[in-house]
Amino acid sequence: MSQRLIIVVFLIITALGSTWLLNVVSKQKAGAGSTEVHEPDYYMEDFTTLTMREDGTPKSSLYAVHMAHFPDNDTSELLQPEMEMYRTSRLPLYVRADKGWVTSNNEVILLKGNVQLWEDDESGERILQVNTSKAKVLIDQDYAETDQPATIKTRRTTINGIGLRAFFEDSRLEVLKDVHTYIEQKEIL
Repeated sequence: MSQRLIIVVFLIITALGSTWLLNVVSKQKAGAGSTEVHEPDYYMEDFTTLTMREDGTPKSSLYAVHMAHFPDNDTSELLQPEMEMYRTSRLPLYVRADKGWVTSNNEVILLKGNVQLWEDDESGERILQVNTSKAKVLIDQDYAETDQPATIKTRRTTINGIGLRAFFEDSRLEVLKDVHTYIEQKEIL
């Protein structure tokens, strides 16, 4: 083979090898850069939202000291969330927690840290108080649940147990296991 032909073949092989290597490196950089970072695209302070029923009456309101939205999974994180669950035939239920997380379709709210659910009577006196450490609230279903220890207090009764289901519209609570009930005796005059 002539020396020119050897140089041309060498240059062609080098060019093809360089093109292939550049292509591989570019794909690796593109793959590494395409992973989305879990950072908020916007946030709000003293955030409040109101959800309505189909008939135009309020269904629930949600307030948080701080709300941050994350575009990578279209969720929101809440700091000190407070909810008001409006019911058609009774006074509202209230829910509060240290932190919260809302799914992308706003159907599920996960609450964590000092979760409280309560109901007051017409005079503002507390008639129901529920405390737990974590809860899941399903807004469209008027429902909440936890698999954690929970305490229910009414005017004369304290119920402790593990796991709880709350049906807002029915004003019904179900304690799932290890239930212990204490009833305060009423003084007879």
